Amino acid sequence: MLRELFEIATKGDVERFIELFEDPESDYARDPSRVLNARNEDGKSALDLAAMLGRKEMIRELLERGADINSQTSRGYTALHRAASWGHPDCLKVMVLNGADLQIYNTHGERAREIAARYHKDSCVEYLDRAEAQQALLSVISSMKDTITDPEKHLGRFTREDKLNGNRFCDEKSDWLEAHKENASVEEIYRQKYELEELLKPMLSKLEETEEEFYAKDTKPGKKH
Repeated sequence: MLRELFEIATKGDVERFIELFEDPESDYARDPSRVLNARNEDGKSALDLAAMLGRKEMIRELLERGADINSQTSRGYTALHRAASWGHPDCLKVMVLNGADLQIYNTHGERAREIAARYHKDSCVEYLDRAEAQQALLSVISSMKDTITDPEKHLGRFTREDKLNGNRFCDEKSDWLEAHKENASVEEIYRQKYELEELLKPMLSKLEETEEEFYAKDTKPGKKH
């Protein structure tokens, strides 16, 4: 059974793959996660093979059916490492969009980005650098929005104006990223991240103050309550 799955993944035979998983009597349908994440004698999964050979649609189907995107070999390699080392940026994109972790290291201390650079897969290096920059900007946006909506995180120190401005600043950067995600350079994305952090700094500084400092500032002579 596993040999058949590995052959299908190698060939990129999506039609046959779907047939197997839509047959309620097959082992594929009964226990898809176990089958999809099994490894052959070389330690590779079906997802690894598809990633190595650039089978983009096969990768998409495997992930949709339950393949573990961040599963590692005994040496720490993921399918993202495989696609990067073999030079398949389209496959990298599918995996990143499906939650591939860019920060996983193999036993040689390499992420997918470093292994792409080692094998001179420049298009993969470029894509992974951009993806990492985008994730860094999105992380700032997500963290700030979570802080604004959770009273336990902002400790009641954000004014209504703080919340409105914070959400507006984040939405503007999110909209910018959506409009430019395919053509913005890594430097431009990090510039947007820096600008957002500077805009949010006055708000976030309130969270770094001790209670005594915060309330002392709030009760200074001449302060209107």
